[in-house]
Amino acid sequence: MMGTIAATAVGAMAGSIAGNAIAGAFQGDSSEPAAAAAPSQPTAEQAAQAQALAEAQAAEAEASALQQQLEAAQAKAAAARSAAGQ
Repeated sequence: MMGTIAATAVGAMAGSIAGNAIAGAFQGDSSEPAAAAAPSQPTAEQAAQAQALAEAQAAEAEASALQQQLEAAQAKAAAARSAAGQ
């Protein structure tokens, strides 16, 4: 469940960043010189979105590692129960 939520957050953030980039590309006036279309420094909002995306990816990786630890612990507990039952 947490993986789904984190994946949704990551997808939404990536889509938002891509959408903003595409929208920005089409906002320029055709009479502007080509130099004005050169990439500029990221805005504070874009930097915050990139940071949030990185944090979401890190959280997803951490959740995956915890899920693997949980599954290993459950297998160990099942083996212990099985050994105790014999």
